[in-house]
Amino acid sequence: MNTKPIDDVLPRIADEYLQNILDDFSKTIDEVVNFGTHIILWDIEHKREGKDNNIPTLFLRNILELADSISVLTKNSLIDPAKIQIRALLENHFGLLYILQKDERQRALSFMVWRAKKDLKYYKQFVSANPSSKEFKAKILKDEMNIDITKFFDSPDIIKAIEAKVTLLNKPEFKEVHKEYMRTSKKLNTKNPSWYSLYDGPNNFQEMSNRLKKTIAYEFQYRKYSENVHVTGVQKGFAKAGKDEAQIIQIRDFEHCKDVFTSTVSYLLECYTEYLTKRIPEKRNELTEWYKDFKEPYNRIISKSVINYKK
Repeated sequence: MNTKPIDDVLPRIADEYLQNILDDFSKTIDEVVNFGTHIILWDIEHKREGKDNNIPTLFLRNILELADSISVLTKNSLIDPAKIQIRALLENHFGLLYILQKDERQRALSFMVWRAKKDLKYYKQFVSANPSSKEFKAKILKDEMNIDITKFFDSPDIIKAIEAKVTLLNKPEFKEVHKEYMRTSKKLNTKNPSWYSLYDGPNNFQEMSNRLKKTIAYEFQYRKYSENVHVTGVQKGFAKAGKDEAQIIQIRDFEHCKDVFTSTVSYLLECYTEYLTKRIPEKRNELTEWYKDFKEPYNRIISKSVINYKK
């Protein structure tokens, strides 16, 4: 099979001028991500004790993976999907900043307890003796009447996973945080409070953004880019729509590619600065020296990247 796309809907080959710009954006994001991998290595080399000390490292790793995917999407002019990744990157970035802001160990443990409770709620649905299982089975049977669902329940792996989560919550270092989780649940009248809500933290992501003094980023990017995740942004695909005509914007539309590029780099640099300052201060100068070489070509790429976008 060799079906060719309709070029007006999906132009798979960008013009040379635009492709050079997209390549420069992608390579620059790659350079910043590459530096981040060194931060991961420096952090691991500290060999900190306790699983909670790995939580910031895992946040950073996820941020790098998201940024790396943005690079790939940008290179291929998939800018709207890249906005979805930026939204996810912001969620991880703000979460990491919140952990590093103060009480790092307490907040890392809060995240681990929240994760364990979330996993337990999911796993228990697959245990026939658990009350939540009956309702779960009814939902499945309503959707898939002819499926044999018994094979999904009471597996040894599920039982072991539940036991592991319960054991974790009963460990001395998690007991106090677990109690705080239950207190917060009662206080907020919810069975599933967010990890950052513990110890009278922000009630939701917007409040956390405000506490981090990231209101602008939340309002103009996180909230706006949410439209790319949810169906609310689907009408963006129409450039014009009238009684007798409708023009669909092409897939791989390059509008906002520069904003996606600069935002990704900006958030990564902010993340690195805070991470090194709080976790590996002896390596802070490494970032300063690297940035001296990075700044000039980065600014040059921005200044020469003139993009004329017409709908």
